[in-house]
Amino acid sequence: MFSLSAYMFVSSDALLSLQLVQTELHPNSQVWGPDSNKDRTKESLSVYGLFHYLACTPQGRVELRQLFLRPLLDIGLIEERQKTISVLLQPDNADNLTRITSRLRKIRNIRTTFVQLRKGIEFPSASQSLNKGVWSTIRGFTAHALGLREAVASLKGCAKLEIICKISFIKAITRENRADHVSKQLMDGLPLSSLVSVGDIINKTIDFDQSKSRHRSSVKAGVDPQLDELKRTYDGMDSFLTEVVNHMNRKLPEWACQYVRSCIFLPQIGFLTVVESNPETGNGRYEGEGGAGGAWEKLFEAEGAVCYKNSYMRELDEEYGDMYCQIGDREVEIIHSLANRILEYEAELVSASTVCGEFDAIMALALGAEKYGWRAPRMIAESVIQIEGGRHPLQELVVPSFVPNNCQLASGYFDGGPIDENTPQVLVLTGPNHSGKSVYLKQVAIIVYLAHLGSFVPANQATIGLTDKILTCMSTKESMSGAETAFARDLKQAALSARCSTPKSLILVDEFGKGTNADDGSGLLAALLEHFLAMGQNSPRLLVATHYHEIFEGGYLREHKGLCLAHLDVRVNWSASQTEDQVTYLFSLAFGHNTSSFGGKCAALNGVPSTVVERAEAIALLLAQNEDLGAVCTRLLPEEEKRLNKAETTARRFLSEVFEGELAREGPRSVKSALEDLLS
Repeated sequence: MFSLSAYMFVSSDALLSLQLVQTELHPNSQVWGPDSNKDRTKESLSVYGLFHYLACTPQGRVELRQLFLRPLLDIGLIEERQKTISVLLQPDNADNLTRITSRLRKIRNIRTTFVQLRKGIEFPSASQSLNKGVWSTIRGFTAHALGLREAVASLKGCAKLEIICKISFIKAITRENRADHVSKQLMDGLPLSSLVSVGDIINKTIDFDQSKSRHRSSVKAGVDPQLDELKRTYDGMDSFLTEVVNHMNRKLPEWACQYVRSCIFLPQIGFLTVVESNPETGNGRYEGEGGAGGAWEKLFEAEGAVCYKNSYMRELDEEYGDMYCQIGDREVEIIHSLANRILEYEAELVSASTVCGEFDAIMALALGAEKYGWRAPRMIAESVIQIEGGRHPLQELVVPSFVPNNCQLASGYFDGGPIDENTPQVLVLTGPNHSGKSVYLKQVAIIVYLAHLGSFVPANQATIGLTDKILTCMSTKESMSGAETAFARDLKQAALSARCSTPKSLILVDEFGKGTNADDGSGLLAALLEHFLAMGQNSPRLLVATHYHEIFEGGYLREHKGLCLAHLDVRVNWSASQTEDQVTYLFSLAFGHNTSSFGGKCAALNGVPSTVVERAEAIALLLAQNEDLGAVCTRLLPEEEKRLNKAETTARRFLSEVFEGELAREGPRSVKSALEDLLS
């Protein structure tokens, strides 16, 4: 059980739009397999995916995913994680970090192992080796957990960190308001005595070398006297069987002794006499004739010999019984007793496994911060976002170079006064397509989100105020499972943002209203912005990207001081011969309104045929000049008009000619000549 009030609210649409956590079916269908319980998905390109493979343990990956799905609202816990990451990344802890990582890779999830132990399953599957059995796993966990405890204790500058205290199981001096919380967490740490006891009990009970050769769990000598006696008798069976043969030969006829090869003992069958086979009859050459015990009972034939059960063999069966099964039964009893003893430590060992997972998740955040060059943000209670040199953590990995940008937003009050009259509450991005508006919106939200995880962020410097909600009005992937249009989804996101937002919320609005008529879309966007701006200091922080320039050109929202217009800068060179060189995207934030879109150039860059692009630009120019598009599109091209005028002139001259009188009497040749002159 946990309280939702302690965590940031992030809608499912926001998780999908920001690519925070995103799974997809594995592309290799052979990995799926017939097992319906097996996970058939893999982590796609996502922010969580940047850290997923850095976690060393199964429980660490589970804890890391849960950490990503539960951003915190407790500044104390956030700063505690940041301090832990900072300590782990200290240069003098680099060697210890390598040792710790090596230890973590050997620690398995003990929770599933105890589930198997409760079910009496020593090996999860028949094909698995002894090293992956229950006893080997628990013993390995205790050994590696103790090694991890020793390695963590050698870290420098971390004596008062909670997670380090839980692993080292030492008491820490913490803030008074969290003393109870810390003491409770310490109770769930790595219990030294329990780990040592469990490892010692298993080592003294299970004979791992013998278990490997027998392919089942075996008990060490000295654990149970009765079992030791049975094993000694069973191990000395060869010499005992030799004595049995000698004793039996003394009671057999002399001529029969040459045919009796030996006596053997087979588990679950007992003692048997082996007699040389007669190829003609298929029976043994001697079957108890002339003996005191009567005829022998033939059981089976193998490798030129026949095995018989006689009265003497039955006497041995009754006296010694099936020793192999007795040994197995006694070992089962001892191992069952061992399981009951180990289950008494289940709560402590599962708690220790969870602590290892928590530490592994923090380690993954530290390793990721070092790998990607992230910095620690400063967390404050006020509703402020100040980012210098912010980057999109996914976009910067898939482009040759990434241009960092700043961001500054604020809302609410500082001790009863406004934060800063010049700091906007709503930042609206306009300008060309492909200039990076959507990436800018998402990178700010991701930085805010990561800061609430206690993680470092992709920015040179950042001050992040507590954010209770991240809401988005962005297009997500189409799906037939949702019986609604794309525009309806946009409206539902906008409705959720308007109803649930607070001054501490962050809202992203990307191309809202584009799914309907342009007039209706621009009206909806203008009304939505006015709704939030009218709240004054109670307005949430908004990042908006739009192409509805008419809202701002008419000065409709000019009276609201919290609004700021900006764009991502571009450079234009229409004299360039190549289309891709005519518009250069700088991807840097610049303040002011920009009405350019360069939609035709974007179409050309994305492979739209040049004839379509040229015609589109011509029509766009006519629309910009308020031309009647229907009448204009019916006009002929200049070449067509020239040909039509020439044909009309020729026809009029022909109609003005007179073919009567003297010209007509001169014959057809004269008419033909007149027509040739006319056409020339």
